[in-house]
Amino acid sequence: MKKINVALQFDPELGYIGKPFWPEITTLIDISHDVHPKLGDAKKAAAVLAACEKRGITPDQYTKILADSKRPFYTVDESRDGEIIIPARVFQSFLNNSSQECPKAVPKIREKGLTFVGIRVSDGNGGRFLRTGKTVADAKPFSRLVKLEESNQRSQQTDLYIADFEATGVLTVDEEVIKAEDLLKLVTYGGRWYGIGSSRPQGYGRFTVSKWDVV
Repeated sequence: MKKINVALQFDPELGYIGKPFWPEITTLIDISHDVHPKLGDAKKAAAVLAACEKRGITPDQYTKILADSKRPFYTVDESRDGEIIIPARVFQSFLNNSSQECPKAVPKIREKGLTFVGIRVSDGNGGRFLRTGKTVADAKPFSRLVKLEESNQRSQQTDLYIADFEATGVLTVDEEVIKAEDLLKLVTYGGRWYGIGSSRPQGYGRFTVSKWDVV
């Protein structure tokens, strides 16, 4: 096993969009199945209330679920204004995606499952994440038109992003899965071409490796 102190420098303009899929989103989707989309505002509100009662959710709890589902990033303590983090599983998923998409000349992790046992991510103090040093107060809006699934209409969608920062932490690497120097090549290539997080097709999530110190 080798430990590597890492820092990933994110683009100063097109930074990182977290857009987590919170458990509360699943709850809202479940509730929406009981609410017909063509209902008027008053009947829709009544249908939502009935769907919540059916699930033992009070109006106050529903209001909190709505608010929590819109948190734009994972944070250290899951608060609304804490330090933004990149969870271990997000970084590991980035490694898997890069391994699947990179050319043959770039070293890769041969099986998805090996990533989660062979590369561990930490902030150096027990947290399973990379630190960004940023909070939601540092975020900027990224807006674009998106196509609605149920029609050909377009809707304005806005996501928050953070830019021009270093994500720092410690990687623990089992070199039976991938050598430390090969992992550097994979992370460097993936950071340049594929990125991490949401809205990668629009250029977000790209980074360079600014620190790679093998302990």
